[in-house]
Amino acid sequence: MTAILYSVPASTSCLFVRSLAKHIGFDITVKNVDFGKNEHLTEEYLKLNPFHKVPTLDDGGYVVYESTAIAYYMLRKHAPESDLYPKSLQLRARVDQVLATVATTIQPKHLSFLRDSFCENLKPTEESMAAFEEGVLKGLELLVGEGPFSVGDTLTLGDLFIIANLAVAFNAAVDPEKFPKLVEYYQRVKAALPYFEEIYEPAIATIKERWAQAK
Repeated sequence: MTAILYSVPASTSCLFVRSLAKHIGFDITVKNVDFGKNEHLTEEYLKLNPFHKVPTLDDGGYVVYESTAIAYYMLRKHAPESDLYPKSLQLRARVDQVLATVATTIQPKHLSFLRDSFCENLKPTEESMAAFEEGVLKGLELLVGEGPFSVGDTLTLGDLFIIANLAVAFNAAVDPEKFPKLVEYYQRVKAALPYFEEIYEPAIATIKERWAQAK
């Protein structure tokens, strides 16, 4: 039975999980949850995820939610030897640090910014844009580090999570020219993902469409 990933097209967390599944060859069926129709609040969905969030993975009846928990589960089950999660204890700690920082510090600020723009159809004020750049993009700059990838010299889970956030940010209101280091990193990681267009282009199109509708 193919696993089902309950998702939202332009969600950074969902894009992260979908990228990982593609990277390790884990076959999933993506089922979009329409928040506008309150599908995340239905009795059926709340049985899967009582916190009514996405992503949620149903792997043959075994349900996991929260993007990082899903990522660890998929990796340990389907690609335990993958370089996406280094063998070195210290490098693993760094990857964990990136994932935790994105999930708990950066993404809440990112989501708050996008909620106003996309759900309320309001373009950001100068103040909200400045706060977004300071709290999200400068935070991502710190995580990117000085090497080719966020942790060490090879692609890891950390990069998959960071690029999901950059793909959304760079196709909304952000002026990429203000963040040349992030642009270079984005292009480098993007080139390392042969499935980037497949996973991200529909999401990017959605983001651009919603942004164009904002007033």
